[in-house]
Amino acid sequence: MSGAIHFFDVDHTITSGSTGRRFAEAAARRGILKLRHLAIIPVNYLLYRLGSGGASIFEGEFPVIRGIERAEFEELANEVFDRRTRLALRPRLVGLIESLKAEGGRVVLATSSLDFIVEPIARLIGADDVLASSLEFVDGRCTGRIATALFGSAKRDAARAYAAGLGIGLADCSFYSDSIHDLPLLLEVGKPVAVDPDGRLRREARSRGWEIMYSVDHFFSR
Repeated sequence: MSGAIHFFDVDHTITSGSTGRRFAEAAARRGILKLRHLAIIPVNYLLYRLGSGGASIFEGEFPVIRGIERAEFEELANEVFDRRTRLALRPRLVGLIESLKAEGGRVVLATSSLDFIVEPIARLIGADDVLASSLEFVDGRCTGRIATALFGSAKRDAARAYAAGLGIGLADCSFYSDSIHDLPLLLEVGKPVAVDPDGRLRREARSRGWEIMYSVDHFFSR
């Protein structure tokens, strides 16, 4: 698919674990978040991995981060990347991305994670663009509200609009993801690839004959 767009999810696909969780833990250590705000993370994570409840992460307002400058978020995100996330990058996926770019393809990160969290990843791996969730900022300070939530069908719509802007249809694109939540976009691209898929996506991929890829050698790849 030379010249095509290759969309990649980030958490549990390009990286092991959650970039958002690493960032939240670092924010708590710095005092941006309180420890009590971390208590809900394991619950949300479990609901997300089970394929339900994930959208609730983006609902409502977050007064605790109101007034914080974007520059402070970016500084912390870069620190977390250097200390932790860089080590969580999956070599097999990074190598694949390098190969796709060498063939002339365009690599775009399409993630529910926040933009400033994944931008250091995009820079390192040479991604051409980032489609991500974002916080609302006014005069450089966070309002405590979500500006864009790239989750489920919203991620599909963003990828569709991005591709259309380049005169490309999603049927000529590929998408790599681990999660059943990304089914709307997986169903529309010409090459859907399930990477270390959760249980529901694994069943869906097998029933539809999609490629299943593992980030490490796996004895049960069929």
